[in-house]
Amino acid sequence: GEAYGKYPFPITKNYYVGGIGSVRGYAPGSLGPTYVNTYTGLNQPTGGQSKIVTNVEYTVPVPGSGVDKTLRVFGFVDGGNVYNENINLVLRYSYGLGLSWISPLGPLKFSYGIPIKSLPTDNVQRLQFQVGTAF
Repeated sequence: GEAYGKYPFPITKNYYVGGIGSVRGYAPGSLGPTYVNTYTGLNQPTGGQSKIVTNVEYTVPVPGSGVDKTLRVFGFVDGGNVYNENINLVLRYSYGLGLSWISPLGPLKFSYGIPIKSLPTDNVQRLQFQVGTAF
């Protein structure tokens, strides 16, 4: 999104990418533009006015599980980032494996993501857990 008129776009309305539902293998909301927090000295994500995300996931029942198809394994490749108009778009990619279980309370997913060509400033989080569906 973009602000109208002379007022800046509020940071709370920005897009954030990273983690389950976008680019696994990176910490949630950690990709894209950042600023250095002068109090902590750490890079803090500011999000961006635009985002691009792509995911490919292949899921199969666990081999040897018989008629029980609730336990599944999957492989994935993710890519994406957030950006502002004045910043060059550099996509981040990851790949990995996971295990999902369709439980009586809803789907549970464990993902192990490996970033491809991550930067030293990227906040990597390889193991991630999700309850429910992504959309």
